[in-house]
Amino acid sequence: MRALIIGAALAVSISTVAMAEEKAENKTLVPNLSAVDFTFMTDTEYNVTNETVFTDFGVTAEMKGIDLSLTPQFSWDDQEISNVEFAAGYTFNVNDSFGIRPYGEFNLDKDFNVGDKIVGVKTTYNF
Repeated sequence: MRALIIGAALAVSISTVAMAEEKAENKTLVPNLSAVDFTFMTDTEYNVTNETVFTDFGVTAEMKGIDLSLTPQFSWDDQEISNVEFAAGYTFNVNDSFGIRPYGEFNLDKDFNVGDKIVGVKTTYNF
C-alpha cells in the first residue's frame, strides 16, 4: 500500500510541475510533457559467483535538474520482482564540466516492505 501511495505521489508531482510550467507560459491547462525528459533504462547482469540473473528496468523523469525514478529489479531465477527502488535527486552544475548531484533512494522488497533508505552525493566531470 505504501508503494502505491509513493508511486501516486511521484506521478502527481511530475504532472503538477509540468502543468504549472505550461500554465505559466501559455495560460492553458494542457500539460507540457515536452518540458519533462523521460528515460527508460534496462540493466541485465549475470552474477558468476552466485549464478543468478537480474534485470533492473525503470523510468526516470527529469526536468530542470530534478530527477525522479522508479526502478524495479526482476529476478530471472525466481521469476519475480525482488526490489523496487524510488529515487530522487537534483544536479547542481558548478560549471560546464563539473556537477554535483545529491540524491536519495527508498527501496521496497518483493512484499513491499521497507528496505534500504540511501542518501548520497554523486559527482560528474565532463571532458
